[in-house]
Amino acid sequence: MPRPLDGTAFLAYCRQFGFPQKTQELLDTIRSSPPSRTPGAHHGNMPVWYPSKKMQCIIKAESAKVEFAFLLAAEHDDAILEIWDQPPSIPLEYLDKRGRLQRPMHTADYFIFGREECGWIECKPLEELLKQAKARPNRFARDEQGVWHCPPGEIFAATYGLTYRVWSSDQINWVAQDNALYLEDYYQHVEQLHVPEQTLAVLFQLVDEQPGITLANLREVAGDIPTDLINIAIARHDLFVDLGRYRLSEPAHAPVFRQENSTPDPVPPVSHDHGLLSLATETSSRFTREGQALFEQANDADSATAVFRNRVIHPEQYDDEEQARTAEARAAVPARTRRRWQQWYREAKVTYGNGFLGLLPHYHNCGGNRKISTEVIDLIHQVLETHYDTVRRAPKRGAYGEYLKCSEESALKPVSQQTFYLEAQRHKAAYEQTLAREGTRAAYPLKDYVHDQEQTISRHGTYAWGLAHIDHTELDLALCDSRTGQVLGKCWLTLLILAFPRRIAAFYLTFDPPSYRSCMMTLRLCVKRYGRLPTALVVDGGPEFQSVYLEQLLALYQVRKQQRPASEPRFGSPQERLFGSLDTTVLYHLLGNTQATREPRQMTRTTDPRRLAVWTLPRLAERVQQWADEEYETIRHPALGMTPRQAYERSIERDGLRAHKEILYDETFRMATFPTTRKGTAKVVPGVGVRINHLDYWCEAMRDPTVENRQVKVRYDPFNVSVGFAYIDHKWRKCDCPYTEFTGCSERELQLLAEELRKRNRITSGREQTELTQKQLAAFRRENVEIETLLRQQRHDRETRAALTVLEGGKTAPIEPHLAEERGDESEPAALALPKKNNPYENLLVLKRIEL
Repeated sequence: MPRPLDGTAFLAYCRQFGFPQKTQELLDTIRSSPPSRTPGAHHGNMPVWYPSKKMQCIIKAESAKVEFAFLLAAEHDDAILEIWDQPPSIPLEYLDKRGRLQRPMHTADYFIFGREECGWIECKPLEELLKQAKARPNRFARDEQGVWHCPPGEIFAATYGLTYRVWSSDQINWVAQDNALYLEDYYQHVEQLHVPEQTLAVLFQLVDEQPGITLANLREVAGDIPTDLINIAIARHDLFVDLGRYRLSEPAHAPVFRQENSTPDPVPPVSHDHGLLSLATETSSRFTREGQALFEQANDADSATAVFRNRVIHPEQYDDEEQARTAEARAAVPARTRRRWQQWYREAKVTYGNGFLGLLPHYHNCGGNRKISTEVIDLIHQVLETHYDTVRRAPKRGAYGEYLKCSEESALKPVSQQTFYLEAQRHKAAYEQTLAREGTRAAYPLKDYVHDQEQTISRHGTYAWGLAHIDHTELDLALCDSRTGQVLGKCWLTLLILAFPRRIAAFYLTFDPPSYRSCMMTLRLCVKRYGRLPTALVVDGGPEFQSVYLEQLLALYQVRKQQRPASEPRFGSPQERLFGSLDTTVLYHLLGNTQATREPRQMTRTTDPRRLAVWTLPRLAERVQQWADEEYETIRHPALGMTPRQAYERSIERDGLRAHKEILYDETFRMATFPTTRKGTAKVVPGVGVRINHLDYWCEAMRDPTVENRQVKVRYDPFNVSVGFAYIDHKWRKCDCPYTEFTGCSERELQLLAEELRKRNRITSGREQTELTQKQLAAFRRENVEIETLLRQQRHDRETRAALTVLEGGKTAPIEPHLAEERGDESEPAALALPKKNNPYENLLVLKRIEL
């Protein structure tokens, strides 16, 4: 599908605006250039990779709150034809506050081609613009109408007849943003989605009978009409909902109409609050500025004290039970105190505009003056800055000794050690103190939570599949080999959790460290179980999540990727909390858990997890699957008020199944999860085949003369490199490697083989770069099967394949009670009592492929 300005449409666009030749060349460069930079997760930003339907490619946003908000608004704005992210840098010239000329190269966030404007867009939060206006007044300024400008950017754009616009966060309509994300699944396929005429007629009738019926009531009275059809009718504008004012995620407050012009005029809300708040609102307009500040400063205790004093001096204003209960206390107030309160009331009425403010106690002004001089306090803080707030983490006692020396040199009377310690507590807040001494990670638990001043969008999504988190963790459990009983160490868990219902969508266990293979297999298991992928996927900054293969898969199925900032676990709090729950509810109750290794000096032979390991990877996969499906999902979640299963089913019923997003678990999808080469294609050599990662692959379809010496798309199985795939005659053909030595060899093992062989070649031939052939690799694998690294990787691959069989619904792998007998360990008699069962690897199912 072409973009709006592809082909001759771009020339017609330039003629419409009358752009000169140099402007056309600049615009052509912007449209043909890749993004000048890749957004990173810095300063708390959450970059977004958005699959734009308008642009038919991935458009990146530096922040999920500002840049992505503009991108989402532009995606659904018919006045914007194209939007390009991170255009080539442009030079700016302006004078700084000192009058010096600054000439920085500036990369704007977007460049838009609109029907009314064509130019650069710079998106910034309002708080950042206010700071920039003070620090660089000649670069960012706000006019009398409150519109922000960048004068140097506008001057540069004007030389080409273009525009430069600053877009601030206060221009965001968060209701429209929330609705765009809610309907995103429908907008992506709106041309293929239709509501049957009969169903549409029923909806029209229901809306005509009750104009302004809420979306929740419409879903209820619609009866058998699925929620998906109602959402499709709204997305296609067959039914009208003011998407700029009402949130579809709050159906009880979203009125539905037949047409846009049938909406009534908004009626101002009527307040039924006759309490203190409404009284304060009515009278606050009569407050003076000092009175308003005094009223806002008062807390609940101050207000309660002022109300009691008012009851004492104005008992005629109250006739309630509280007045009767406080009769004895009011009678005990001396007459002199009553007269003083009445005087305060009269003075406040004149000074602040309201006498009630005079009855507020001023407890914050209590306390005597400090007896320590300002010079002494400044010296204490100076010593704390230089000798205590450092990464050396020196104790306070050493800082106090330095303070005594400085006091002697400055001829100041020193304070006591206790006073010095008290002043050290007032020196900085707990977060700033820990940040200076221990760093950002140690101080992160003390960091303030960021609370939005207005309702924006839910950080957990608005429906079941709206947002998901994927991450890895190393499990605190020592595992052993199912065949030999040898300890293999700890395994890695890759977990995919739906944020809105907190439901576990899929997980994957392997001994290999996190890689793109773990991510691909987790997404495969998710599709096999549920038949779809989430609309948005939150990842961290690991290299496996920046893999080309993962990004291609997400782009293919229109999944938005969001990267959370580094060392900011609160951005992935649902998943981080689930990792902790898995430890405390499952792993810490299994024999061989590694809690004892946290205190190695207290660990003995009887508590060593490596000597107590009895669990295998397939058996652990079965246990974790049981916990996820039968235990975790059926326990009430404190953040939801219900179980994750109930939250998921309720969301599907309320927000729609969205069956058009279904992904068939067929050969096409499985092929999309397989990696390819760096180039993506390989040349078909006559009589040899295609070469993928040092290995040759062949199939009978390559005998076709029309295929020989041509570049074809290729892929390979990362868990069995002896199998490859080539795209020939519009079909994926299975190809085999002629060397049987690579049967069952994983990509990870092949990498270890290549690395070991390169090391040997460097030693023997003295060359850093030595070309490897498949014959050398095959011979090296056959001759060196006893190498410890390769043997360990082969055992890991064997256990991983067995665990994957369990996760894909294959045969369960029973645990064998052999470890305690072989090691002579009598600490776990329960393991010895397990019955002897068949070897699970004799009939193991290993990712069977269908040959076309």
